[in-house]
Amino acid sequence: MTFDASGIVSAIVVVPLLVWVGYLVLSPAVFRHIQLPQLAGRYGWRVRTGPARAPRELPGDGRQSWEVPLPGTECEILGVYRGRPVHGVQVRVVWGRRFDSVHNQWETNATTYSVVSTVVGARPFDGFHDGNRVTAVDGDPIALYPHFTEWARNRRPEVKQDVRQEGHGFRSISWCGSLKRKRLLRVLDELTTS
Repeated sequence: MTFDASGIVSAIVVVPLLVWVGYLVLSPAVFRHIQLPQLAGRYGWRVRTGPARAPRELPGDGRQSWEVPLPGTECEILGVYRGRPVHGVQVRVVWGRRFDSVHNQWETNATTYSVVSTVVGARPFDGFHDGNRVTAVDGDPIALYPHFTEWARNRRPEVKQDVRQEGHGFRSISWCGSLKRKRLLRVLDELTTS
């Protein structure tokens, strides 16, 4: 009986490599469709997963509602964490398309951005949107949703590291890349710790 060590060595190298590539490909979908809804159920958050159809431009006057997501939204949370209203969104921005004549298909060039924010003031944007709503800003995440979307829509850092921003009654951390469970919870802990 002969023993072929090259087959075993190949398996030792190839199998972990395939598992790693599979993890990289599947982890964003697993987070969006399994882990995020579980987190939402645990903390009582509203959650939106999957690509959402939204208008290209949104009203900038505070009329934004939960039913109309930001353009390019892949997943979104809205709720309360450690007694503070919080919002998190992952947005995919398509910046180009081209036709690949070799494979006879269209390719889309896109960048994914994530923004997690919380309210730190009683009246975000100094009450700029208050006149357009009957609901007073009282810490209710749904009442604050127009403010959260207004804040998140222009946060598009070009770095994968955390970009901290504060102003107009908000505090946020944003980055170029996807939301992940550990990073989301770490960022929420950072934002809600005074």
